[in-house]
Amino acid sequence: MKLRLSDRQVGVLFMLPLIVAVGVFLVWPIAEAVRLSFVRYNPLRPDEQPFVGFDNYLFVLDDPLFWESFTQALVWTGWSTVLQALIGVGLALLLHQPLKGMNVFRGLLLFPYIVPTVVIALNWRWLFNAEIGIVNHLLMSAGIIDERIAWLSTPNMAMASAIMLNVWKYTPFVVIVVLARLQTIPTELYDAAKVDGAGALRRFRDITLPQLAEVLAVVIVFRTIWTFNKFEEIYLLTRGGPGTSTYNLALYAFDQSIANLRMGVGAASGVIMLLLLLAGSVVYIRISGFGREDKSA
Repeated sequence: MKLRLSDRQVGVLFMLPLIVAVGVFLVWPIAEAVRLSFVRYNPLRPDEQPFVGFDNYLFVLDDPLFWESFTQALVWTGWSTVLQALIGVGLALLLHQPLKGMNVFRGLLLFPYIVPTVVIALNWRWLFNAEIGIVNHLLMSAGIIDERIAWLSTPNMAMASAIMLNVWKYTPFVVIVVLARLQTIPTELYDAAKVDGAGALRRFRDITLPQLAEVLAVVIVFRTIWTFNKFEEIYLLTRGGPGTSTYNLALYAFDQSIANLRMGVGAASGVIMLLLLLAGSVVYIRISGFGREDKSA
């Protein structure tokens, strides 16, 4: 007998693999993290998981290291996201110019984004080494500095180095998205503006920026979420040091879960991170007006 399915049933059938994947790799881990945040769980004694209510959350919120990590996570995320947005838009505008050989530069731009993070971090440690690093060598040869800078062993310099690594690696993502949007802006808008006597700066302010507004809103939300949750760059580059000067919430959750074997506390800090990002994203999207219908049309 020939099986006949309605369009709705066919749609559900095609979506079933995605639903299963989302359930296994997204919904279940989140639900498990929430469950662990309400129990005391030591992986060395997996059968003992007594319910402790909000004790894990109270421990996290009462821990000075958590608030230090939260402050440093804001600095790390804020500077990284702002610099990526500014540099990304600037590079996208340059790469949008109809110049010969521009496709080569567009291809080279992807290099930092496709190189594995561990490779970049290990090379970055060598580049910024205080004694043999090429960065200090070039700066001293150019006469910019008189003595070597301890990039990775001074608190402020270590955070700046981590931010520079993040900006260098992920700015290409911003460039790709912004460049794709620039290529869809009608050229007639710029032609009309030129006829009206608008200069380059005014065309950028009145045409380009409004056209990029929604794309930039999405990019900033994504980059904020991904940077706030970032673990590997800081861990591979500084291990959170010197001391705890480059600690962020991802490292805090990792150390509580793995180093201290407090899986419940680590899960609670992860849930707090989720709530912070969710609230921040909603507030930002509302303020930026993303998705709001243009009532002036």
